[in-house]
Amino acid sequence: MPRPHNSFAIEPGYDNHVGHARPFADNSSERSGQAFGLGLYSVSKIKRAPTSLWRDAGSLWTLVVLMEPVTTTDMAPTNDNPAAKDHDLPAISVVAIGRNEGQRLVRCLQSVLDADYPKDKIELIYVDTNSTDDSCEEAAKLGAKVIKVDPPRPTAATARNPGWRAATHNLIQFLDGDTILNPSWLRAGVAALADPEIACVFGHRDELAASDTIYNFWAHHDWYVPPGPADSCAGDALFRRDALEIADGYDEKLIAGEEPDMCFRIRSLQKKIIMSVDLPMTQHDMGMTRFSQYWRRCMRTGHAFAEVGGRHRGMTRWRINRWRNLFYGAGTPVAAACSIALWSVWPMLAWVALVMLAILRNARRLRARQDSFGDALCYSAHHYLAKTPTALGQCVYWFRSMFRRKPQRLIEYRT
Repeated sequence: MPRPHNSFAIEPGYDNHVGHARPFADNSSERSGQAFGLGLYSVSKIKRAPTSLWRDAGSLWTLVVLMEPVTTTDMAPTNDNPAAKDHDLPAISVVAIGRNEGQRLVRCLQSVLDADYPKDKIELIYVDTNSTDDSCEEAAKLGAKVIKVDPPRPTAATARNPGWRAATHNLIQFLDGDTILNPSWLRAGVAALADPEIACVFGHRDELAASDTIYNFWAHHDWYVPPGPADSCAGDALFRRDALEIADGYDEKLIAGEEPDMCFRIRSLQKKIIMSVDLPMTQHDMGMTRFSQYWRRCMRTGHAFAEVGGRHRGMTRWRINRWRNLFYGAGTPVAAACSIALWSVWPMLAWVALVMLAILRNARRLRARQDSFGDALCYSAHHYLAKTPTALGQCVYWFRSMFRRKPQRLIEYRT
C-alpha cells in the first residue's frame, strides 16, 4: 500500500503517542528525487504567513508546517567546498542497545556507518544486555565500542544510561538494535537541533515489513507522531547531552514507558521542547507474527500507563486513557456476565453495538491517513482490541503495588 507523498509509539494506538494512522512508507525509486518522499525543505520556499502567526508561534514547528517540500535538485549547496561544510558539523555519539539481536544488530550498526555524515565525527557505541549470541563480537568487528551490562532487572533504561554516559560528544543519537538508520537523518536531526530550546528531535519510525502481518501493520501506524512539539519520543531519538544530564537519564526502575517519563521531566522541569519533524529517521523490524506476542506487548503498554501515568499528574492524556482502557477492557466480560445472569443476549448485543459504533467513529477520524476505509477500519479495531490486554497490564501493576509484590520483570513480546 503506497504512502501518499509527504504524509507525515509508546505503543498500540493511543492518542498520547498520538495514535493517528499513517500510510506505509513507499520504497519506490521516487524517494531518490525527494529524499525518501519526505520533508527536505528550503527556507526560500517558506510561504508568507500572517504577522500574528509569526508572533504567536515563534518556534521551529510553525516553520515546518508552512514549508513546501522541494526536490534534492533544489538543494544545491551555496558552498562549493563540501569538505568545509562537513567540517562545521558537530560530532555525534550513536548509542545502540540490544540483546540477542543477531543480524538485525549488524544491519543497524552498518546503517550508522553508511550514514551521510562524516565518519570521523561519529562515535559508535553498542550496549549489550546478556546476549547469548555473537552480538558483541559482531559489533566489535564493525568498530563499535562495546559495553556489556548485567543488571539484576534488565530494562531498556539500564542499557541506554551506560551508553550515553560513556559517550564523549554533546549530541547523543539513541537506536534500538532492531532498527535501521536512514542515511540522511543525522544531518537533518542536527539541523533541527539548531534551536537551543529543543532538547530532543526525532522523525518517522516506520515498520520495515509493515504489510507482512496485521501486527506489523498496526505497529507501523502506532509509531506516528504529528510534526511539531511532542509529548514524547520513542526509543530512537537525537538528544542534547546536557538535557540528559539534568534529567539524570532514564529511570532504570521502569520496564516500559521510560521515554515518556524522561521526556515529561525534560519538558516540565527544563522547559525544553521535544520536537517531531516530518522526516524519515529509522525503520523498525517488529517481526511480530503471533497473537500471543501482540497480547504481551499490549500488557506491557498497560503497565506503562499505570506506573508512569500514576507518577506524573501532568500527563493528563495518559491518565484519561487509563480509564478508557479499563472501561473498554472490562466491558466485554461484564456484558457477558450480565447476559448469563439475566439469561438474555441483550446485554452482550448492546455492548457489541457500542464497540462497533466506537470503531466506526474512530475509523472515520483515521481515514485521511489511510489508503482505504478498510485500512482505517482495521487499524481502528486494533485500538479497541488492545484495550483488554492493556487494562489487564494496568491491573497487574496495581495489584503488585497494592500488595507490595516484587517489581514486574521486563515483559518481552519476542519470547
